Amino acid sequence: MVNLSHYLLAQFRQNNRSSGIVDFKAYCRGFGYFREMLKMLPGQLEPILLGQIVAKITSLVRIDNVCTSVEPS
Repeated sequence: MVNLSHYLLAQFRQNNRSSGIVDFKAYCRGFGYFREMLKMLPGQLEPILLGQIVAKITSLVRIDNVCTSVEPS
């Protein structure tokens, strides 16, 4: 499990250089909230709007508040 977290954090830091493990955990938690929110919506949203919503939700509890572009799969 430690190796996986190091790999994921290294991948996350490619676009978020000064981010730490707390920022990564907050990003993943926010992305989970975003996925649950999508299930509640009645229709499809525009891709540009989706990107803006993801960036806003995933940055809510981050320590290093920068734009995120890495999405967990």
